[in-house]
Amino acid sequence: MQNNVLMPGDTAGNYNKEWTKTFDLKFLILWVILFLVLLTFTIIFDPSLFGEKAFFMRSGIKLFIMMILSLCGGLLCRHYCNIDEKGYITSSKNNWFKVNYTRKIQHFAAYLVPLISPPTKPFGILPHLWESLFVLFMFLVLIKPIREFSKFFMLQFNSLDRIEDRPNTLKWIVLGNMLPGLLIITIFKQLFETYLNLPLLASIVVFTVAIGDGLAEPVGTYLGKKKYVVPSWNLKNRYVRSYAGSACVYICAVLFILLYRGQFANPQEFWTAILLFPPVMTLSEAFAPHSMDTPIMMLIGFSLLFGICAIF
Repeated sequence: MQNNVLMPGDTAGNYNKEWTKTFDLKFLILWVILFLVLLTFTIIFDPSLFGEKAFFMRSGIKLFIMMILSLCGGLLCRHYCNIDEKGYITSSKNNWFKVNYTRKIQHFAAYLVPLISPPTKPFGILPHLWESLFVLFMFLVLIKPIREFSKFFMLQFNSLDRIEDRPNTLKWIVLGNMLPGLLIITIFKQLFETYLNLPLLASIVVFTVAIGDGLAEPVGTYLGKKKYVVPSWNLKNRYVRSYAGSACVYICAVLFILLYRGQFANPQEFWTAILLFPPVMTLSEAFAPHSMDTPIMMLIGFSLLFGICAIF
């Protein structure tokens, strides 16, 4: 079994394989199935949601914002990196600029933009699920036949296509990050709203992961001197992380607990959270497999914060 240590910028593969034999086709089928299942559940349990035109319009606007942010990241990559004849980035680990920096633009957008919602947003789990499906659609349009046909979508793919993740970039983002991450957010947002009546506290976890973990990679890549390695989720390779990057998670966890201090029901919840949450989130990021750190951090973070609030 391979056990290579891959640095940012190390080439791990290419996209020469026929797309129908890759994850891209499976992703297309999966998204269509999820759409049909969610459509059926909405028709059965909450058909009135289809009358909420403002909700779907806002969701469309959010999707557009996420795509534009990704487009900006791709343009930045094209400015500093070379591309091949199909439009893929051809940088190396010796380049000072890496896709690892712009990849986090989509990381921020996918998790933070959906949080921008007015108080009149439809209540319940089905709207959360629809929003998650819209986020997944942003990645669906980046499958090989679409991105290689359209420069607009290839630019978005450029912004997230870490060379050391090829040819598994989209697979790892969707299966190891977005799909489980969005599902965890949906479940716990519902729990915080319904059982604790503390819906805003769920944002602490989302912000810590999206911003703290989002900054960890570019900060670690550019400033991190002391490194350590973690396995990929398929255990074939190992990837480098840094203590400086992990420190970003700790600092952001503290800052967001302080920012949402007034949302805690009592001082015991707040002090317990500020003592336990930052170190637990930091350790979660440090030991999680490459490309699976987001859902692991979210599961642990949400569970810890929910447990604290339920006990006190």
